[in-house]
Amino acid sequence: MQRIITSSPGKIILLGEHGVNRQQNAISAAVSLRVFCRASIRKDERYTLRSAEKSEEGNLAGLLSFKKEIDSLREARAYDKIREAARDFFAATRYVLAHTVERYPCPGVDIEWRSPLPIGSGMGSGAAASTSMVRAVLETCGRKVTRDELAYLSWQGDYIAHGGIASNLDSSTCAFGGLILYSTSEGAQPIGCETAPRIVIGDSKVRTDTATMNTHVRTWIDRHPARMHLFRDMGYLVMQAVPALLTGDFATLGRLMNLHQLYQEKIGTSCPEIDRLVEAAIGAGALGAKISGGGGGGIMIALVEPETESSVANAITSAGGLSITVSTCTDGTRLESSELWEE
Repeated sequence: MQRIITSSPGKIILLGEHGVNRQQNAISAAVSLRVFCRASIRKDERYTLRSAEKSEEGNLAGLLSFKKEIDSLREARAYDKIREAARDFFAATRYVLAHTVERYPCPGVDIEWRSPLPIGSGMGSGAAASTSMVRAVLETCGRKVTRDELAYLSWQGDYIAHGGIASNLDSSTCAFGGLILYSTSEGAQPIGCETAPRIVIGDSKVRTDTATMNTHVRTWIDRHPARMHLFRDMGYLVMQAVPALLTGDFATLGRLMNLHQLYQEKIGTSCPEIDRLVEAAIGAGALGAKISGGGGGGIMIALVEPETESSVANAITSAGGLSITVSTCTDGTRLESSELWEE
């Protein structure tokens, strides 16, 4: 039986979350925590999905029926019903798998994931699961896929996971890796930089799904449409960050991150737990710190120098968070040796 092992990186957003859904740019980075996926071809037209203690079994006809149902909700912009669908743990990956087998007919498949990424934290665990799955499934069928196609197919899952409003920032970052300047009009544009930003992640341990936060932001704007100017201002900060990244001017990048955090607090996507971790990181010497991802909890990121990395990590822990030190700008979705999958 042919088995393919793939992996995809998690991601952080340096600047631009929520603005990216409103025609503004965002900057993201792939990080060294990776989701691993194993795909095995079956002899029938059934599939299985397995992640830790959760599992699901079905048939390919059921997959396509589910896709048709979600497609109808998308066409009707039935966001509340899409949010309900997002409560199903496998809904997003099931939808991605349906898109994949519809576009590239293949036999049944068994899929399993192993992941160190905290689910619902803002580190792109869903996009990493989807990109690794698509690459693994198509490889088992002897098909090659471009990075753009990989990002597109995986993006479909975020429509469910994010409640009907989703750019393909997450899936592009996981597929391409590295450092990405992203906009809905231009797509993913790699940013080359000589020195990768040094980041300490702080997990607030508070979980609020992206769909809920996207709904909050949407209704917050609907109440006062003039608030859209805040997202344009956030977009301005993003474009100021590009030359800072290219030249390794991390002092400037840190200040831009701090300003971005103020916008996020104004929009209402931060929370007391995140604010506490941000303040602790800045107090311990971080160049900048902000929430990363949909908000309402999840993670914050702190930009550090080598000499402050340890003190910032300790400060985050002391403030009640879980500190995670990562490398940034790592590889995108890739094939892995079967030896990395221990039974």
